[in-house]
Amino acid sequence: MRDVAPHGHTSKIEQASRRCYCRRTREGEGGQMSDIHLPEVIPPVPSVPCEGDALRALTLGDMAGLALALPKEGVENARSPLRKPAFATLTEEGGPAVRTVFLRGMDAGSRRLTAFTDARSCKVAELERDPRAALLFYDPLSDIQVRLTGRSAIHRTGELVGRAWESAAPSSRRAYLVMAPPGSPSAAPVSGLPEDVEGIIPPLERLEEGRLNFALLEFIFEEADVVVLSRTGHRRARIRFSADAARGAWLVP
Repeated sequence: MRDVAPHGHTSKIEQASRRCYCRRTREGEGGQMSDIHLPEVIPPVPSVPCEGDALRALTLGDMAGLALALPKEGVENARSPLRKPAFATLTEEGGPAVRTVFLRGMDAGSRRLTAFTDARSCKVAELERDPRAALLFYDPLSDIQVRLTGRSAIHRTGELVGRAWESAAPSSRRAYLVMAPPGSPSAAPVSGLPEDVEGIIPPLERLEEGRLNFALLEFIFEEADVVVLSRTGHRRARIRFSADAARGAWLVP
């Protein structure tokens, strides 16, 4: 019997075909991926949407540049919306968990991004169970979206973590004095902070007590999905990064 789907719905066969197609394209079969040259200098994020000749002239190298430009802008410009991308992990049940993180650092050469986190948070447990994660950036001025996928690691001790803690502003350090783990149930709206630090920035000695709850989240991206939105027709590409090179392919937006 033929698998016929109601109007407006896809059949099981069509759904399976689409899953297989997505899997094939993710794996880059069919010779779709080609070598690209990464920019020697990461370009700035465009201040206006890409249209006309600029849109038509886009290369895979340009798309790779955008994949690096958005997180770089987020790290360097505290007022940019790119400073706070969405960060997705996998729950214990295998479902998605998404939250906003505050970018703290970037090493473009190693494709490494860092953020601070409470060591007791759910995302830490999720990443220690399954390090796969994704960051999603969207810039409203240029109408560009970048999704980075890769793996994360959580660091609680060491020189790198010590420097990160020292770089944190007192207002940021105070957040790690929260008494219960983030996401804990509460009978009423609360900040979670102890009464003696509620509404104030306490002395550094008091702030130091939150150091045990502080962790550095390290995210190394392996792939970027870049979408340039345009009134005349969007552009989309997948970029895969390796140690010293990159490969890319155009995708249907």
